[in-house]
Amino acid sequence: MIIKTLMLSDPPIVTVKDKLVEAFKKVNIRGIGRVIVTNDSIEGIISTRDLLTFVTDRCEEGCNRGDIFALIEKRVAQVMTPKPVFAYEDDDVMDALTLMVARNFGALPVLSKEKKVSGIITEREFLLIFQDLDELFPVKKFMTKKVTTVYEDVPVFEAVKLMIRRGFRRLPIINDQQKVIGIITAADALKLFTKAVLKSDPEMFFTKKVSQVATKDVLAIDPEKSINEAAGIMIMKKVGSLLILKEDGSVGGIITERDLIIALHYQLHLKSE
Repeated sequence: MIIKTLMLSDPPIVTVKDKLVEAFKKVNIRGIGRVIVTNDSIEGIISTRDLLTFVTDRCEEGCNRGDIFALIEKRVAQVMTPKPVFAYEDDDVMDALTLMVARNFGALPVLSKEKKVSGIITEREFLLIFQDLDELFPVKKFMTKKVTTVYEDVPVFEAVKLMIRRGFRRLPIINDQQKVIGIITAADALKLFTKAVLKSDPEMFFTKKVSQVATKDVLAIDPEKSINEAAGIMIMKKVGSLLILKEDGSVGGIITERDLIIALHYQLHLKSE
């Protein structure tokens, strides 16, 4: 199977001359969480994490309206990861999967033979492969059991700093009884920041609590269910994780798209052997 059969065409793109505000507007188009930076050819890539890191580094003690607008007026070249690793349309899917697992990439830009950007492939597209595989492994084999959470009254900005520091993309939200009441993702936080910028109200980002931004409809899965089923739910519901909940409603674990592509890589290698 070649990458072209799985990739998303027409990915979000900005040019090296664009201002950062354009990246904030486009980064979450179609839930991709990345913007490709081009000139005549590919120059870089900017992720949701890159943008949030840029904000937290410069607003550690808070940012007023002037600070925010100075920040988004920067050029995308100041934030992008230059010379990103990419794949070609005709590359083998297994090679791309191995690269993403080994290098901990969440996506790869895809180029045509003429070295023009033609698409992007993310972890979610790889999950489609599970529909053609036998159900060999349960969720519990690949899930993370120790899950970092935040209380419902924690400010969004503090949650973002925790995500950046720990390398997470999402945090389950709990109440005083440790019961899960929602989940906040890096994409949720970035949408809030972009909204605050466009409304000229930076305090919206720095004062809102995670419970005000959270996705309340938390999706969970039984740890005995197959990873194939977990992949199917994530694709259908367009989410990047499923929680494993205990009987009392507290968190018992989490399985993410990242966990599943590691599982996919493992299963495909077993099949090839």
